[in-house]
Amino acid sequence: MRINSLTSAANTLLKKIRSLQERHARQKAGLFLIEGEKILLEALVRGIEIEAVVMETDYFQKGLSKVLEDALNDEDLFSEGLNLVPPALFKELITTTTSCGLVAVARPRTAALNEVLSASGRCLVVLEGVQDPGNLGSIMRSALAFGASALILSRGTVDPYNPKVVRAAMGALFDLPVVVDADLSEALPLMKEAGYTICSLNPEAGTSLTDAELPPRLALLLGNEGAGLSAAADALADLDLNIEIDPQIESLNVSIAAAIVLFHLANRAKGEGQKV
Repeated sequence: MRINSLTSAANTLLKKIRSLQERHARQKAGLFLIEGEKILLEALVRGIEIEAVVMETDYFQKGLSKVLEDALNDEDLFSEGLNLVPPALFKELITTTTSCGLVAVARPRTAALNEVLSASGRCLVVLEGVQDPGNLGSIMRSALAFGASALILSRGTVDPYNPKVVRAAMGALFDLPVVVDADLSEALPLMKEAGYTICSLNPEAGTSLTDAELPPRLALLLGNEGAGLSAAADALADLDLNIEIDPQIESLNVSIAAAIVLFHLANRAKGEGQKV
């Protein structure tokens, strides 16, 4: 394994990593950050292209796990070797409050809407204006866990490659096809043409999720944490459903609501002997 020692904050790689904490820099470079060994290994298993790995010297000196050491010894994956930096420099490279040991520069893998719509699948998750990285990461995990075929993000939704989203998704980002910056005024009609019924959640809806006759192909449309769906997006929904909750509770967190609906759909599909 080739070892590079980086000791200057002005190093080109370290400057790049610091810049990738910002969305505009990620989009311009076509790169994103992975923080921590577990998520890096998840990315490698799924064939995500890794451009560089930087590790804190203290983390390296404690000894590497065999699976990580084997990966770093693969020159086809890491021809430039492993970059070590002292703790004082490393803490400027990460967005976590405590050291995660390593950070990697990776290349994102996004999907195109036409590819998603041409693939077989019974459920899409469509998000409009969701802002909290933790919510988006949790929705990704639920979507993957319960068999949704893809995630479509509107313009104005938090970047799926935000470091906080990457951590919260715990590897789901690397398995689930994700369409970014979709114009829902165009995308939702295309989903309808592909046979999907657009379903929104509305606490005022007259039909509950558990009572509804759900269509064979469904696109679950979820809005911003505070404002909900825009009037334009809501007007394109074919079906409004509510999740029955205790009347003392005003509403559910968007990621919890998504998980409930996706779990319900997965159970229904299981009962029918089908995949979601």
